[in-house]
Amino acid sequence: MKIAIIGRPNVGKSTLFNRLIGEKNAIVGDLPGITRDRKILNADLCGIKFSAIDTPGVDPFSNNALAIGMNAQSLAAIQESDVVFFVIDAIEGVTNYDKEIASWLRSSFKIVGNRTVALIKNKSEGKKNADAVEILGFGEGIAISAEHNLGMDDLFQHLQSIAPSPTPDHQGNSDSRLKMAIVGRPNVGKSTLINAIIGDNRLLTGEQAGITRDAIALEYKFKNRPITLIDTAGQRRKSKITEKIETVSVQDAWRYIRQANVVLVVMDLKNPLENQDISIASRAVDEGKIVIFAFNKSDTVENPDEILKNIQKRVEKEFAQLPGVACLLVSAKEKKGLARIFNVSFKLYDDWCKRVTTSSLNKWFQTAIAKNPPPLVNGMPIKLKYISQTNTKPPTFVIFANRAEHLPVSYERYLLNNLRNSLNLYGIPLRLFVRQRKNPHNP
Repeated sequence: MKIAIIGRPNVGKSTLFNRLIGEKNAIVGDLPGITRDRKILNADLCGIKFSAIDTPGVDPFSNNALAIGMNAQSLAAIQESDVVFFVIDAIEGVTNYDKEIASWLRSSFKIVGNRTVALIKNKSEGKKNADAVEILGFGEGIAISAEHNLGMDDLFQHLQSIAPSPTPDHQGNSDSRLKMAIVGRPNVGKSTLINAIIGDNRLLTGEQAGITRDAIALEYKFKNRPITLIDTAGQRRKSKITEKIETVSVQDAWRYIRQANVVLVVMDLKNPLENQDISIASRAVDEGKIVIFAFNKSDTVENPDEILKNIQKRVEKEFAQLPGVACLLVSAKEKKGLARIFNVSFKLYDDWCKRVTTSSLNKWFQTAIAKNPPPLVNGMPIKLKYISQTNTKPPTFVIFANRAEHLPVSYERYLLNNLRNSLNLYGIPLRLFVRQRKNPHNP
């Protein structure tokens, strides 16, 4: 069962969405129009499982392009839903906007088919009922306060009366799913790129920077391999951020990035590798993520391949700690280079998950040491005993040694680079730690 949460701006739709899914996922605030794309997450209310769809505020009176796009997002949410929660503000009562939205809902049913509608009178902590709600044509409604968790029992009872019988969960193992966060500065075409990939205008786009505010996760398959695509808000330098909502949007984006495997840094080919791009990518590398650079709008320049060659030289300097970073030319508008994003991503993802046998590692280890022994420190040798892989995602290795604290950083770098070359693990972060081997005679 899917439930679309519909209503005019600032009536508490996202607050109700967060209450239903049991976490603060959608960004909320007093400013109308914070939500601009629809967001879908699974929810479980006292054992009733369903998918909740948060939507932008419906503005039936505006001819603004952004408002029209947001209305289209709401209509699409209705189209994929079974139930509509029509939310109004119980404190303000029924407004002309609410009356027009009620009419808009009934008209939309002629397009998408009829739906079960529950009128939700939110912000009812101050008064039990909004006046004259019957005029909307959806009954007396259910009085709640999403912010204060009031009236949820009545909402549960209503859901219980309309919920279908539970069905077994046939979802596969989520560990095999590649999670890709699409990041970058505002207005470089992140949402347009995702729309091009999935072949649908699923995300709101436009010339205006900063349209995306919530991070939106979408399911997709490439060659039968499951992928979660995460569209994130455009990230500017802190000094450029003036609105609190933008700060929250960026924080929300980084929460999703930490859950991702691959971070696709999208840039405009005409203005690549600005300081903010480098900062975003460096932070993702520090968190152990696979980083891929996608240079969008390649259709707008002459000789894009020559431009890319010059960019790659700069990438090699800026990311010397991560040789082999993938740099791809794409055009969301022309739908070019999209398949290569995923071919490269899955190759790097498989490397990122790679586990090397201890015997193979130590064979390499002894060869590397023999070729270039560690330096003496104060006339004393540092004995490197053995190496072991302790983790994947990213591949993480630990070397055990005596006098480990004296091993020069330059020698650690030699071992890491040699290991990368030997295992052909380019374009992904590796972790190498040197630990003191305990003396068994001196525990």
